[in-house]
Amino acid sequence: MRVLLVEDHIDIRRLFEQVIQARGHDVTACADGDSAWEAFAHRPHELVLLDWELRGSHIDGLQLCQNIRSSSGGERCVIVMITAHDSPESLRAALQAGVNDYLVKPVGIEFLKLRLTIAEQWVENVRRRFAAEDHAQVLQSQLADQGKFHDLIGRSQAMMALYADIQRVAAVDATVLIEGETGTGKELVARAIHLSSRRASQPFLAVNCAGFTDSILGSQLFGHKKGAFTGAIDNQQGVFEAAEGGTIFLDEIGDISFAVQTSLLRVLQEREVTRLGESRPRKVDVRVLAATHHNLLEDMEQGTFRKDLLYRIKVARLHLTPLRERPDDIPYLVHAFLGQFRSVMEKPVHQVSQEALQVLVTYAWPGNVRELKSAVESAMIHCKGSVLMVEDLPAEIRNPATGTAFIPLQRQDERTRMMGALRQTGGNRSEAARLLGMSRRTFYRRLAEYDIFDPADSISDQPLEPLT
Repeated sequence: MRVLLVEDHIDIRRLFEQVIQARGHDVTACADGDSAWEAFAHRPHELVLLDWELRGSHIDGLQLCQNIRSSSGGERCVIVMITAHDSPESLRAALQAGVNDYLVKPVGIEFLKLRLTIAEQWVENVRRRFAAEDHAQVLQSQLADQGKFHDLIGRSQAMMALYADIQRVAAVDATVLIEGETGTGKELVARAIHLSSRRASQPFLAVNCAGFTDSILGSQLFGHKKGAFTGAIDNQQGVFEAAEGGTIFLDEIGDISFAVQTSLLRVLQEREVTRLGESRPRKVDVRVLAATHHNLLEDMEQGTFRKDLLYRIKVARLHLTPLRERPDDIPYLVHAFLGQFRSVMEKPVHQVSQEALQVLVTYAWPGNVRELKSAVESAMIHCKGSVLMVEDLPAEIRNPATGTAFIPLQRQDERTRMMGALRQTGGNRSEAARLLGMSRRTFYRRLAEYDIFDPADSISDQPLEPLT
């Protein structure tokens, strides 16, 4: 630690200098305010220990303190005033000038050592606070320099390649299949494609295909005629008509039934829709983007997804890298989320401590960016200061449970993964559905399809081994 010692009495100055050096610090000792100000301006110090009254000097300790605080880097040092003035007025004046601590003469050696211990802790706290601020400024600068593409954030090689792929597919009007685990930002990618395309000024409509009955999803996509089904009290256009000239994003397309797949295939082939309850087709001009966390090739082999529809929607394909494989992007994402929640919550949280950031970077993030955003929001709620600390993070992030390693869908069949989620959540089906990124309706339907009625079931009809 660099220490600036300012004391006009030579014996006291030498004694204090010896005590400070014995603690391993680099000391610059000055006898007057003028030389001290010159020394600080040449090389900022982290701790300033100064006398109020400085004989033979144009400036006293109070003025020197004010000069330091108003200088570049002056807010990054700790200032301790030593003086014979002990009145309330003197103390108030010193604090207003920017003093952190105030020692009244005479100062004994043991008392000096005690106050130096306190000052050293203050210096360490200042270091941490400004390190976090400096890091935040670097992140802000780097985000401005190709760290963000529309609402997508990241500077990793995977993200830079994704930005280039988005621009390439946006230049044509082909159907795009966006693949990736739940929470990786598939809808944000779809929006980026739309905003980078010639259709950017036209509507962008997103539909989550999971969890709907055939009639409801068919009505939402293609529209319906009055009386087409129970509850159809009026004629209604679907999103294909509503998005005329623009883009439709079909999220979780792997969850739609075979019947709706057939109707969707006709739309893609003929560029026309037929409302439920009608026979007259209507021409539409829309671009279709689709997304799924399924392995559609496996679904096709199992007979749950049409081969011809898969070939139609995967004219172009984009794969989103899970967050655990691009940890370098986590600081940028955290910084961006801080900015979002700071304005919404009106809380002055501007930085994340290095310790908290390290926890966030090393966590596996099974829920990907969506889970990270939720964790930052939770931490912001609990944060009591201006720096987000480790203790503000959710408990499951600070202390991730052992034996709950996330296994991507691509590495195991869906039935096995569903059963693993049930074991991991102790049989809690709602929690298992959330972990897999499925709606509860879709999860329950798959339970019936795969004959999974109890978490203790297995493919071999033998009890599952406990997770380790």
